[in-house]
Amino acid sequence: MQTIIVELLNKDALALLQQLEQLNILRLVESDLPASIPKQKWAGRLSKETGKNMLDQLDQSRREWKRNI
Repeated sequence: MQTIIVELLNKDALALLQQLEQLNILRLVESDLPASIPKQKWAGRLSKETGKNMLDQLDQSRREWKRNI
């Protein structure tokens, strides 16, 4: 048997997994691992170069938008 960790991305996913458990296809096991907080996964800073590139692209998009109005 193999144990894996699954991240549920949809509210219906748990119900589907429970149905598979009822069919004896898999077994749901409570995990001792703490759930990670998604915002910590992406926490950090952009480099100055990346930030400048993003702002430049935003300015260009705004200019194009104004031109097409």
